[in-house]
Amino acid sequence: MSDCKHELKRCPRCQSEFECKSGSILLCQCHKVNLTEVQLEYIYAGYDDCLCFSCLVELRSECNQKQFNKKLDQYFS
Repeated sequence: MSDCKHELKRCPRCQSEFECKSGSILLCQCHKVNLTEVQLEYIYAGYDDCLCFSCLVELRSECNQKQFNKKLDQYFS
């Protein structure tokens, strides 16, 4: 019997269903999204469960945009 944990989950952000493969993380869809520590903190601040690939990518971009805007504000202040 395999110890791999695969389960269907519902993304708390968009409500789409996806397969979580936390038991074999290298095969999980989230492993394909490279996130910095700042991006991870940004995501963890709003969610405490797995997110689908699309939402991870969108939140990564949202975080990047907020960081960029913050730097612009600091520069022009």
